[in-house]
Amino acid sequence: MFERCMLKMFNQRAGAKESKPDEILKHLNIESGESIADIGSGGGYYTYRFAEKAGEEGRVYAVNLI
Repeated sequence: MFERCMLKMFNQRAGAKESKPDEILKHLNIESGESIADIGSGGGYYTYRFAEKAGEEGRVYAVNLI
């Protein structure tokens, strides 16, 4: 239960306007078909955003240690 609350909090922080998630994604310049490693993925906010950019041909590998 605690872990679920922590993951939700990570996602809220990552997606907050102040965190500038769209600007971060823009600077990463992820293209369709790329493979990406999301180390320290937290609640997975960026993992899902990376997957959208990488598309069906790409791969996103996420690792988080809580």
